[in-house]
Amino acid sequence: DAHRREKRHVLHFEVEKVFDVTSVLLGLQAPVLLALSACVGYAMLMILAVRRRGWHSANSRGLILYLLLSGLWTVGLSLTLWIGLREEVPLIGVHAAADILLAMSPLLGVMTLMFLERPGGRWLALLGGLWLILILAIEFNLFDIQPAVLKLNIASTIGETLRILRTINWAGFSAGIFLLVLLDYLQIRRPLHRNRILFWLIALMLIISGETLTLLDKTRFLFDVMQVGLALRFAGAIVLTVAAVSYHLPILRTFVRQATAVIIFTLVFGALIFCGIVVVTSVAAHLDTITTILIATGTALLLAILQQPVRALLQRWTDRFLTSGRYDPTRALRDYGDAISNILDLETLVTVAISIVAEALGVRRGALMLITDRDETGVDAQIMSGMGTFPIERADFSAKSPILEALRRGDMPLTQYEIDILPQFRIAQPRERTWLQALDMEVYVPIRSQGLLIGVFSLGRKESGEPYTAQDLDVLTTVGNQTATVLQNARLVSDLKGANRSITKLNDDLTTSNRRLEKLDMAKTDFIEIASHELRTPLTQIRGYSDILADVVKQPPANPAHMAQISQSITRAGQRLEDIITAMLDVSRIDSQALNIHTTPISMAVVMKIALDNYTDAIRDRKMKIAATGVDDLPPVQGDLQRLCQAFANLIGNAIKFTPDGGSVAISGRSFAENSVGHQMFVEILITDTGVGIDVDDQVLIFEKFYRVGAVELHSTGSTKFKGAGPGLGLPISKGVIQAHGGKLWVESEGHDEERMPGSTFHVLLPAMKIPVSDNGISAGKD
Repeated sequence: DAHRREKRHVLHFEVEKVFDVTSVLLGLQAPVLLALSACVGYAMLMILAVRRRGWHSANSRGLILYLLLSGLWTVGLSLTLWIGLREEVPLIGVHAAADILLAMSPLLGVMTLMFLERPGGRWLALLGGLWLILILAIEFNLFDIQPAVLKLNIASTIGETLRILRTINWAGFSAGIFLLVLLDYLQIRRPLHRNRILFWLIALMLIISGETLTLLDKTRFLFDVMQVGLALRFAGAIVLTVAAVSYHLPILRTFVRQATAVIIFTLVFGALIFCGIVVVTSVAAHLDTITTILIATGTALLLAILQQPVRALLQRWTDRFLTSGRYDPTRALRDYGDAISNILDLETLVTVAISIVAEALGVRRGALMLITDRDETGVDAQIMSGMGTFPIERADFSAKSPILEALRRGDMPLTQYEIDILPQFRIAQPRERTWLQALDMEVYVPIRSQGLLIGVFSLGRKESGEPYTAQDLDVLTTVGNQTATVLQNARLVSDLKGANRSITKLNDDLTTSNRRLEKLDMAKTDFIEIASHELRTPLTQIRGYSDILADVVKQPPANPAHMAQISQSITRAGQRLEDIITAMLDVSRIDSQALNIHTTPISMAVVMKIALDNYTDAIRDRKMKIAATGVDDLPPVQGDLQRLCQAFANLIGNAIKFTPDGGSVAISGRSFAENSVGHQMFVEILITDTGVGIDVDDQVLIFEKFYRVGAVELHSTGSTKFKGAGPGLGLPISKGVIQAHGGKLWVESEGHDEERMPGSTFHVLLPAMKIPVSDNGISAGKD
């Protein structure tokens, strides 16, 4: 060990002698000159940053400040190397360099967060500033701490404490920044984004390595590690500046691959030439000059002949092992044109086009975005999947969208990297950028026909992980031009098919409407017959009983019991006539929206009781069973008691009439909250019978006025008899009353079958009263 130390001192002495000679030649010590040269380099990088990015953005100001501090840090280190200065000057340089390095580490972290577009930059700057203030306070002894007061195991002086705190600051920030960038690089999958982060990662590696070397004790090494550290750090600053001010960075992966190919070519051809020289040299000693010249000439010709085959062989090998996704552009374009030339179906075109392009480029995700001009406000974009799944199918772009403008006028495809990085695209609406990012595409190829944007080919990243090359983009541009006419024709055919489908659907709707109108027209015709019968019957009864009453009066003495029976018969007939006229007037009010509703809090149990009381005799006579469950527990509704009783009486009467003797009718109720309308409570009443059921085609028509299920000749005037019927106004009145209360009425039935008796279920939905809630969240009510 002593021998090695002595040898190292001798080497350092020799190096210093060389530096002394250099200082005589240059007028300044070589280490100082190299350090100041790096300072000049930082100034040039600052000028480059200002010219390329200006002063306006936070990223640009952070970079310029970092380069300025780097230059000042280099000046401080140069003072420690300058021989012949006063003793206090190198000491000032040491402290200045240490404090500046202390400030640069958090600043580099803030720049990294802005570069990665991550939050937290302000908090990191605040943490670094507080740490710097603490170090400066200790350095200038603002706390008035004496060395003897420090009772720490790791330091016994303020100077040692400062050194440890500075090391913790630098190491902590540097390691954290490096790990953050490395994590982002490993997580992200977009090739161009990875390449950009790789530049920053390489810059961090060079900067951290350079700063590490400047912090080491140079007396322990055979060379000046500080000079190497300054050089590495300046190289890292160059890479950092290039990554920060340039949007289109060289592809490092491609550069390494090309460099490897060049090295392989050089080594192989060098080996061939070396072998040729060895052969000529070995035979030259045994042959005369002319023969040697002939052999050398033959060897040269042989090498020249072998050059092209060897180059082609090496090219194939390097393409196979170093380059993936190589293809023949001319052949790919020819095959693509032949494949899509006669396709008129839009979905087939998308599938075939995406498949051919994806196979050539090694892509496993692609789609066609159909662009349709909406109006002056923008365009609609519809995704048609060709390969892969897309959860989002539609979006719209504003008329002033920079992304839309770039696709409309751009001669080259637009990449997702450009949309994410370039400043002109950052002003696009967030929903547009979010939608494109959700597509997980890498490149967008505009398809224009007669100057109008009609579609966009969207392709994902390559399986190889490589970015799209300039050749790929040129091929995709040609593909877009070839697709324009075919896509236009396919869209026209698709529009025609859509129009045909619309016309067919319209014809079907018209046919259905015609059938419905025919049924309603027949119902009106039937109503005239039914209404005339309904009206004539009570009128005949009134007239007949009136004649009988007149005869009885002319032949006294009159029998009081007989007179009472005649009077009751006339009253029933008049009441029947009044009911029919009242129903007609109610229907008329419902049609003209003039139905008067006087709302008060109503209990549904009371409504059901009143409605059922109208049919007590009919239920007993026809031996039917009616059960009501869950009605008593329903919350009250705000409604008109008379109208609701009328509506439910009609529904219950309808269930009784179409249920055979001995059948049953079940009434049930429940309440629930509907979140979609602000937690509004509803009550639902179900009236279920075991009757003949309702045909599917009639389940909507039965709520139309005058419509009656069944043949007119089967009409019966009995209001509660099996299949009895009136003028066909009960259900329309019920629906009108329910809707006037803000509710809904509909029916469910398997169909009409008088043998199987599938029955029907009428659903009534009514909004419940809002129960007031006290301040403590408990419903207010009576004690």
